[in-house]
Parts: sequence; structure tokens; C-alpha cells
Amino acid sequence: MLIHPKAHFHPYTHASGGWGSAGSVMKILWREQAFAKAPGALLKQNKPDGFACVSCAWAKPGHPHALEFCENGAKATAWELTSRKTDPAFFAEHTLTELRQWADFDLEQQGRITHPLRYDAASDRYRETTWEEAYRDIGVQLKTMVPDSVVFYASGRASLETSFMYQLFARAYGTNNLPDSSNMCHESTSVGLQESIGVPVGTVTLDDFNHTDCVFFFGQNVGSNAPRMLHQLQDVRKRNVPIITFNPLRERGLERFVNPQSPIEMLTPESTIISTQYHQVAIGGDTAAMIGIAKALLELDDKARSNGEQAILDDDFIARHTEGFEAFAKSVRGHHWQRVERKSGLTRGALEAAATTYANSKRVMIIYGMGLTQHRHGVETYKWW
Repeated sequence: MLIHPKAHFHPYTHASGGWGSAGSVMKILWREQAFAKAPGALLKQNKPDGFACVSCAWAKPGHPHALEFCENGAKATAWELTSRKTDPAFFAEHTLTELRQWADFDLEQQGRITHPLRYDAASDRYRETTWEEAYRDIGVQLKTMVPDSVVFYASGRASLETSFMYQLFARAYGTNNLPDSSNMCHESTSVGLQESIGVPVGTVTLDDFNHTDCVFFFGQNVGSNAPRMLHQLQDVRKRNVPIITFNPLRERGLERFVNPQSPIEMLTPESTIISTQYHQVAIGGDTAAMIGIAKALLELDDKARSNGEQAILDDDFIARHTEGFEAFAKSVRGHHWQRVERKSGLTRGALEAAATTYANSKRVMIIYGMGLTQHRHGVETYKWW
């Protein structure tokens, strides 16, 4: 990705959301020249009778807010409805080699492509073609290939309806090779969780936010990647539920939040503190942090049992629903605190504080993002987690 030469960065000291978020939405609509069509579309965004946002995979609630979209979602919709157009004349003026040097922002600001195009290697340009020619040439090429040798890749920007038709096309052709961008994001989940708990996806629902008494947060910058989750996190905090965050970055959305849909919050200086513990784990140190928490839990359990107090660990659950616990516990005990601290970037006291909160809770939710999946140890991290 090329950074725009005019891009500038400066410290942001306010809470996430609030007037800053509302102002950004207005700027986005103005920039994309989408004021005429976007407001009506945004009212339908993520609604049962509307359409799903293409900017993230955050769940669509059964009882949505009046404005069920975030700043990023508004940007995505405004771009889909942009009045800017890129016709064949633009590609006649620029070679592909030249366009590869453009910043992503500048490419996007050219607008939506208006005609079907195909690459001409001789001129290094995209040339206008017809839909008939495009369909014919694609069909001719597919007929020469073995179906299972073809991959039908799809982007997360595709709508549900488009994706449904696309997979029908692939299956009619004779293959189910249908990877999409989500596979790349969470393939580690599909492998690691399946081997650990027998389920390749997350096991909680939106309703679980209403019942949890502790939230652990790993590897996600919610303010930029799934801002609509901030509503659930804010509701959790209003019930005085602790949220324990592990993130190398002091992400503003996980520190403080002002709900831009709340007139009271928008008109007062108050904001909601999201994380009750914020641990800036070292990059790649998540597994070490989890080992440290497990080590602290085992030590808390040892102390409780030796004092004749109620055990911290649930022996019945471990016996009925797990395998290899003794080997796991032995491995955890074998890690020395000095090494755990060095690898995680956190102090023993910080990890013990997280473990103590966990031990005192009954209905813990663990939320994670691609900070755990997008590295070479993603699967191993999930197995520890």
C-alpha cells in the first residue's frame, strides 16, 4: 500500500466516536459527492429490510439502532454510491505501470469504472471491450480447464446476493473452490479452534454481551476495524463489567468512547471508559501473555487448595470436557516468570491482575481479531488461547 504524500498524522486526545465521528461521516459524503443518495441508503444499512454493510463482518442485530452504521461503514456506502466516474478515456491516458505508482486514495478517487475493460499487454493499458466479448472469452478459457483447477475468489466487498450467485456459478461449473477474503483473515481460527475445542468458529452470540461478567480483548483495534462493537462494549461497561485489553497499541476506541447516537453524550463532556485493564503486550507476545495468565491461575488454585478454600479450577468441567489437562498444566508450570515477562512484554503483576479478575468471574467472553491470526504463529496462538 502506498501512503498518500499529503497524508498527515497527529495525536488524537479525545474519546472515540462523538463529534469527531459525526464530522468524518459528513466529510466522506461530501468528498464522494454522494449527498443526494447516501442518506437514504444509510438509513437502510444493516437493517432487516435493508442491506448488509461491506466494510466489516460485525453482526447485524435483531433490534438495530436508528443509525446502524459506523464511520467506516458510511465511507464504504458513500464510495459505492459515488458520483465520480472512470471511463475508458482515463485508461487510455495512463499505463498500468504508471497507475501502480499511484497512492490507493488517488486511485479510489477516480470513481467507479463505467465500462468492461481488458488488459492489452502491447500498450500496457486497459482497453474498452464489450460484455459479450468478456463473457465469451471467459467461457472459452474455462472450457479448456479442469474445474477443480480453477479458484473462484471473492472479496468481502461483494454483497450477499452477489456472493450467492457467484457460488452457484462455480458449482454449476463443477467446483466448490470458493475462497474469499475471510479465509485469509481467519484461516488460523478454522484450524486452531477446530483442533482445540472442536469448533472452527467463535461460539458466542450478540446476546452473550448481555450476560457476560468479564471480557478479555486480544488483537483487535475495534475503533477502526469494528466500531459498531463499541455500542455493546459501552453497554457492558455501564453494567460495571471489567474489560481486560491486550494490545500493543493504545487504541482510542478501547480507552474511551462517546456514542454519537446519544444526544446526552454528545452534549456533555462525559465519555465511557472502556478498558478497566489495558496491557500493552509485546508484538507477537500474546501466547506468552496467555501462558502467564494460565500460570497465575494455577498458582491461585494451588494457594486456595492449600488454605482449604474453594478451588479456582473447575475439576468437574476439566474431567468431562477436556483432554490432556495434566500435560498442559505441567507445561505451563515449567515456564519461568522471567521468560514469560520478557516474551510478553508485561510484568508478572499485570498478568496476575488479569488472572485474578478472570478467576473471580463466571461468564467470561474472549474477543479477538486479526492481531492473533495474521502471523506465522497464528494457529499455535489459538491452541494456547
